[in-house]
Amino acid sequence: MADLNHLQSLLDGEAESLRVPGAAVGVLFDGVEHVLTTGVTSVDAPTPVTGDTLFQIGSTTKTVTATAIMHLVERSRLDLDGRVRHYLPGFRLADERAAEELTIRHLLTHTGGFLGDIDDGDSWDTSALAGSIDTYDRLPQLFPPGTLASYNNAGFRLLGRIVEVVYGEPYESAVRHIVLDPLGMTDSFFFPWEVATRPHAVGHAVREEGPRVAHTWGLFREGMPEGGLVSSVRDQLRYAAFHLGAGGEEPIGAATRELMQAEHVEVGVPWTGIGLPWLLEEQAGVRLVTHGGNIGNLQLSTFVLAPERGFAVTTLTNSAPGKQLGKLVTDWCLEHLLDAKPQPVRPALRDPAPEYAGSYDAGQWTFEVDKELTARFVLRPELVDAGVEGMPDMPLALVEGSDDVVIATDPGRPVGRFLRDAAGDIAFLHLGGRAARRIR
Repeated sequence: MADLNHLQSLLDGEAESLRVPGAAVGVLFDGVEHVLTTGVTSVDAPTPVTGDTLFQIGSTTKTVTATAIMHLVERSRLDLDGRVRHYLPGFRLADERAAEELTIRHLLTHTGGFLGDIDDGDSWDTSALAGSIDTYDRLPQLFPPGTLASYNNAGFRLLGRIVEVVYGEPYESAVRHIVLDPLGMTDSFFFPWEVATRPHAVGHAVREEGPRVAHTWGLFREGMPEGGLVSSVRDQLRYAAFHLGAGGEEPIGAATRELMQAEHVEVGVPWTGIGLPWLLEEQAGVRLVTHGGNIGNLQLSTFVLAPERGFAVTTLTNSAPGKQLGKLVTDWCLEHLLDAKPQPVRPALRDPAPEYAGSYDAGQWTFEVDKELTARFVLRPELVDAGVEGMPDMPLALVEGSDDVVIATDPGRPVGRFLRDAAGDIAFLHLGGRAARRIR
């Protein structure tokens, strides 16, 4: 049995250093589940985090939505390459040809091509998801379906709506019947009134004086398929065990799980590829099937599988530095449990050039890139007013002989690339998996 005392020490020390008020870590190794916790659910009303504490897991929910979709594919109620309009006849995009060609596979692999980060409403009505989809004819079509991967939250709202229509129930109840109940995920919920009566973490904004509770919820009802699940670390381990093959044939069989974890789109950085819709990576020869989530930079999670090793690790946190904490936990596990220590890479870098400076529109924010290649993350004012936390400036550096970029202060960390149009001009900044269109 693995001795995780050192991991507990790392978790305690780094959470305090990074100013993460509370975190829960789940590790599945050699067929044994381990749960480690640290800190408190809220600095205002400090209650210790336990293995049953609920956290907003954010975009790992996309893999749950995809599991429901693949359940329907297995039962021939959906076709993976079926066109969206076959299931939603009135569906519209700004680009008619794109709307006609768009398939289920495009949505699962983030290759739909339309703007992916869109506004949230404030409704909990059962019609909220359908109402959001009805506005998609306003979304810019950035590129034709299937030509480029760009992380797309809006695409998963659309998948959630397809689940509703084909299964005949609201998205949340359909997913409970298809995925959560069969896997025994009894501590996973979508609605705040379900969470309020159970032990749960609240999000924190980190200020100079320390973490402060953010008095806001995460996503409203139209955003549930893209990131709305609230879950405990124990439930996340149940989910991980199933996708590692330890949970039988419901909601999907082994062949379908393997299909979901296979590469369907080659990406480059920050991932090697995209599955359905798993984000694929490799470290020291170990294949990793990953996801994670971010709710307003207030609650952040990581979720990593190593299928060939029967291994999983997930970290749930309640402040923005939780992303860094999750990486530290994951790297420790890969090095000490799987002997997969990351090898430092130091690419040759080149000087910045004026042609890269400009504004790049990601929908809900822009990247303002200066002549020194520092990318400033500028949220739209209404998101700032809603309490969404911004991101610090990102100093970028160009890799010699390419348009790829790394973090200037950590050159071994590739994060994206600039993309050119047919005329050779810079047209997009592809950063963190998203293609932001140049507007200036």
